[in-house]
This record gives sequence, structure tokens and C-alpha cells, in this order.
Amino acid sequence: MRQLFISMVLALSTYMIQAQEYGVYSMHFVRIEGNTADFEKVQSMYMQKVAKEATEKGDISFWAFLKRVTMDNIDDEERYNYVFVQSNTSIEAMLSEKNNWWNDAPEVLSAEEQALVSALNATHTWTADSRHIYLDEGSIAKGLGGFIQFNFARPANVDGFIQENLTLWKPYFEKTMDSMGMVNWGVGRKLAPLGANWAKVSTWDMFNTLDELMKYRIGYKLPADLLKKSKMGDHNPDGFMMMPIFQMIANSAQ
Repeated sequence: MRQLFISMVLALSTYMIQAQEYGVYSMHFVRIEGNTADFEKVQSMYMQKVAKEATEKGDISFWAFLKRVTMDNIDDEERYNYVFVQSNTSIEAMLSEKNNWWNDAPEVLSAEEQALVSALNATHTWTADSRHIYLDEGSIAKGLGGFIQFNFARPANVDGFIQENLTLWKPYFEKTMDSMGMVNWGVGRKLAPLGANWAKVSTWDMFNTLDELMKYRIGYKLPADLLKKSKMGDHNPDGFMMMPIFQMIANSAQ
């Protein structure tokens, strides 16, 4: 399976990849059961240190650990409840052994810290995961906020969807995002896995607060002149498949 994945990704890298802010990035969704507070402590207090070291060495470009936001605060569904986002400058860097930075934990963490991590890891179980690779086609990074909305879609016209985001919506958000608390935006093209049940693209909207994100969802009106120019109804007639919200817990820039 690993060799098949590598072959697929290398085949997609035969054309020149023009890296944007996040280059090639992965979204690794996981399902954690048991003491999730201990899982969050491991990632935010200890693995963050290892990821930061890997970022400073240039082994990776960025790492973030996020928790899924549920409005009822009840985890009563079998769904992924966390996601790791990690970026690299290229496909080659993502496939490099250096990308597996967590293997360097013994060199970064003290013996006491490693013992604490082992004890904390015994209180929860990693029951499922799914890793997805994207190419950042265009993004705006004015900062890192507290909450992010990922928008997944299977557009009929992938290139049209991406180009409209880059030529119509990116310039608009560059001018207006400060006024609504948006600090990060972008659009990514799916590289792997590909298939009938997977999204082909993803966009994201990141805000300082959950309040600002929810106001954007329910009350933000796009300008009529841009809506007239939009062909998104043709590019993506079925809309977004899902739009989950995640809270930033830790990242390698901290």
C-alpha cells in the first residue's frame, strides 16, 4: 500500500509544482477514544516540541494539531475528532524520511518527558485514521487564528473551481479579510487518495475566534458584482460535501 501511494504521488509530481504558502500539505484525520485530554497534552506539550525542532531544521515547513468542534460538545458519533496538518516544500520533501519527524522524539525530549508521554499514551486509543495529500494552489496567510473551517468539494470542473478562487475570490479576501477577523484563506488541489468517494479540492477559512467564524457562516453577504461574475454554479454544481470546523490546539510556529 505504501509503495502504491508513493507511485501515485510521484506520478503527479512529473509537472513543475509551484509551491504556495503551504506547498504540499497533508491532512491526517484521526479518531481518538478514551482520555482525550491526555492525548491533547501529549501533542501540545511534547510532540509540539519535536515538530518545532523539525521545522527549525527545515525537515518540514509547518505542523499543526487541531480538535474538531461540535456544537453540542458531545462526542457520540464515530467520526474523526482530531486532525494533524503538515506541510512541506515539495513532494520529494514529503516522501523523505525526514518528514517522519516524530521518530526524533528521543533526541528532543528528555528521558523524563518520554516516560510521561508513555504514561499518557496508555490512557487513550488511536482507533482510526485517514491521510490526505493536497497541493496549495493559492493562499493568504496573515496569521494563525483559533478556528478554521475546511470546505471539501467534488467540482465538475476542478481547474475552473481553482482558477475562480484564485482570480475572483482571493483578491477580494485580500482586501476584506481584516474587517471580518479572517487571518488565513486558501484553496488546495487533492493529490491522493483519489476516487469516487473523495473530495477533489478543499478550501479553508481561518478566523481568530469561533464567534467571527460563525458570523461569517450565517451573516456574511458576498458582493453582487462578484456573484454575477462567478461561474461556481457550473464549476461546482453540488456545492460542498462537508464543512467541518476545527480548533487550533498547537502548532510548530509557537
